[in-house]
Amino acid sequence: MRATRLGGVFLGAVLLAQMVPAQGGEGAATVAEGPFTQGECLECHGVRDPALVARWRAGPHAAKADCVACHGERHGALPIARKDTACTGCHAGTVAHSYATSKHGVLVRIGRPDWTQPLSRGNYRAPGCAYCHQHEADHGDTMDPRRGPAVRDWACSACHAPRYVREQLAAGERLADIARLKLAEAQGVAARHPDGAAGLADLLEAAERHVRNVRLGAGHQSPDYQWWHGQPALDGDLIRLRGAVAQALREGVAAKQSTGETGPNQSPAAGTHQGP
Repeated sequence: MRATRLGGVFLGAVLLAQMVPAQGGEGAATVAEGPFTQGECLECHGVRDPALVARWRAGPHAAKADCVACHGERHGALPIARKDTACTGCHAGTVAHSYATSKHGVLVRIGRPDWTQPLSRGNYRAPGCAYCHQHEADHGDTMDPRRGPAVRDWACSACHAPRYVREQLAAGERLADIARLKLAEAQGVAARHPDGAAGLADLLEAAERHVRNVRLGAGHQSPDYQWWHGQPALDGDLIRLRGAVAQALREGVAAKQSTGETGPNQSPAAGTHQGP
């Protein structure tokens, strides 16, 4: 735990409030550099910008990431919070990789953005993580589907024509629908296993993971995750599931035949569809 400074959180916030001048004030005092604790951040910004703090509290980060985790301990760190590295430390694995391999991710890496610019329309050639998910200093999640399509349309239409945005979002929904249909089929195939679907948990887990890859690929515009790590991977899951179920059914019939419980001419898949 960091040592208490300036007699505690409240006193630190009061001093900050006294030092922060009105915007554009002549001879304005400079805000203290810090470092600051999470409590000091909330004490001061809760007065200066209560709407921003309220959005953060209602968003997905409040329970997992505080102000210091993204912005650092000192003032003047906004460029750090806008960089992709501020996000990928927590959102690692397939989330970060699907973005890094996307068209947007590649353009950000080669474009060398000016991270001192606000996350607003027209300031970036390609969007980083925060540009889309924290657009215009939104401390919730701009891309959360529960926010409705208008919010996503606004962020995307800064670079793309509105019709193109609608078409791409609709195409992504279709990709995700197809992936969900394949997952439902996989679950139906697994349910026919003599021991139930529990015996195929690893294959079903892979299918669920590949459905998520399709969603990430569609959202991040990453062809590798839409296809190579997504739809074809799901097709492979289905092939393996069908093969595992067919083999288990054959082995079950063979075991019964060896004990005389079934006739030698009975089909291993009698009464059960075994087609692909």
